[in-house]
Amino acid sequence: MLRRSDDEERDEHIDMTPMVDVVFQLMTFMLFSLQVSGGEKVDVPPSHHGVGVEESVSTILTLAKPEKAGGEPQLIGGNGSGAPISLEQAKAIVAKGIGEGRKRVVIQADGLVPEGEVIKLIGSLADIEGITIHIGVQAFKPGGGRAANDVAAVKVGRGP
Repeated sequence: MLRRSDDEERDEHIDMTPMVDVVFQLMTFMLFSLQVSGGEKVDVPPSHHGVGVEESVSTILTLAKPEKAGGEPQLIGGNGSGAPISLEQAKAIVAKGIGEGRKRVVIQADGLVPEGEVIKLIGSLADIEGITIHIGVQAFKPGGGRAANDVAAVKVGRGP
């Protein structure tokens, strides 16, 4: 047997390079296989007909589901994030949108919001001249099912 002398320094070490490579490969795999869901705030009904509406030329109002059963739905300016607003504030947002060239108003209402509340909102906006009101629905997905995070609109009422 070969013996080493005690004064000879050992040159033993663990090469961590393959371990780091494996960790980075696992991280890359997890990153690309992760499915990110938007956590939809509004569960709009699916469409059977309708066309997409550009968000850049639209003012979006959202009717969120009531926090309690039988409660009032919350009107929110935008895509469902933010503080609740009043009908007067909604009219001001639409008027500001007209001034900025956004003549389309998309109303997104959660599936649990009563139809009468949507009609009441449309009625309060109907006296504003020069707008087209659209109802936000989930985009039609051929073969059935729901297309996540994709909203189309169905035109209602009068307007250009």
